[in-house]
Amino acid sequence: MITVKDIVDLQESYKELVETKTLSKRKLCELCIPFRDKFGLTDIETLRIARNEITLKEIEKLNEKVVEDE
Repeated sequence: MITVKDIVDLQESYKELVETKTLSKRKLCELCIPFRDKFGLTDIETLRIARNEITLKEIEKLNEKVVEDE
């Protein structure tokens, strides 16, 4: 199950990369791939979470998918 803490940690790390202008493809992959793999998400789902472009309802649906896959 994806917790709020997991989401906040990912979003804060992404925000820090953007604010410090150190966002690169490599750093984005280092940040997002472990999160994606841990929860069995797609690249776009993971990026939308990192960029805070996803609604709570969508997160709820992703959690249902994650729980089913476990």
